[in-house]
Amino acid sequence: MKKVLLIRLDKIGDLISTMPVDQADLLKGDEVRWVIAKGMGFVPDNADPKRTYLELSKDDWKTSIRALVNYIREFKPDVAVSFQAPWWVSYALWMEGVPVRAGVRSQWHSFLFLNKGLRQKRSRATQHEADYNFDLLRFALGDSSARPATPILKLVAPVNPQLLAQYGLQTGHYVVVHPGMAGSALNWPTRNYIELIEKLTPQTQVVLTGTPTDEPFLKDIKAHFAANPKVLSLQNKLKASELFTVLKNSKAVVVPSTGVAHMAASLGATVLGLYSPIRVQHPRRWAARGEKVHTFVSKNENPPYDKAMEEITVDELLKTIAML
Repeated sequence: MKKVLLIRLDKIGDLISTMPVDQADLLKGDEVRWVIAKGMGFVPDNADPKRTYLELSKDDWKTSIRALVNYIREFKPDVAVSFQAPWWVSYALWMEGVPVRAGVRSQWHSFLFLNKGLRQKRSRATQHEADYNFDLLRFALGDSSARPATPILKLVAPVNPQLLAQYGLQTGHYVVVHPGMAGSALNWPTRNYIELIEKLTPQTQVVLTGTPTDEPFLKDIKAHFAANPKVLSLQNKLKASELFTVLKNSKAVVVPSTGVAHMAASLGATVLGLYSPIRVQHPRRWAARGEKVHTFVSKNENPPYDKAMEEITVDELLKTIAML
């Protein structure tokens, strides 16, 4: 039995696209632990199966490297795979003498501190981020067998009828619209979100979700529907576990390329994902993965991209929702 330490220190969607690699057959019987970014613990805590993990802050690397060194000394991994991490993580693995230190060979520290680096040109977006991660794990473990399907993360939403009752929500009778994002990809125009909601609300309740950082995307939408009782804003009102419950019990989730798309898909919710045609943002690499995912992307993959997202029409989404 090997001890394997898997490391990913960035955002929700990246983590959800990485974490299921530990369900691959090549790790059966091995002890696996994770190192993830501070604040991401709700993902492994609500995963099936749950994972053992350490959270680290990239903003306080001096404290974090001490915590990581202690974790390595306690766990004594045979293999460590860094899917995404800053230099001090690679340094800690080297300093503590982890026998196999694998990762993407790209930044300077990967050449100095890793002894099993794999060149991956992920910016070409020839496959999904999850597939790149799975390829890296297989390389780290020396697996050259026929490549199986990349596993998909399963998340479990808490059963919370009291929460749904509190907000007057009935399972399968509302559509979640989550227009916010971190800004790493193009988004659908605000007027399109508004038009979609206007056409949904005569028959269906709409729930707006988001965090404080999503306010630029939500401000005009909330103002437009301030007097509409069929539009409920739950921005800033839900803990992560409560958001899981709201997503899971929805009729559909309309969302751009952001972590909520990956969360909803992993929960088994119906996802209507809105994606940019730009190569590094393309759904070929970043689409949510699940059995009920519908992907919408402009067919024009050539610049300029000023109006690319406008090519995804409201009617396309309405037709999909009508068939649910």
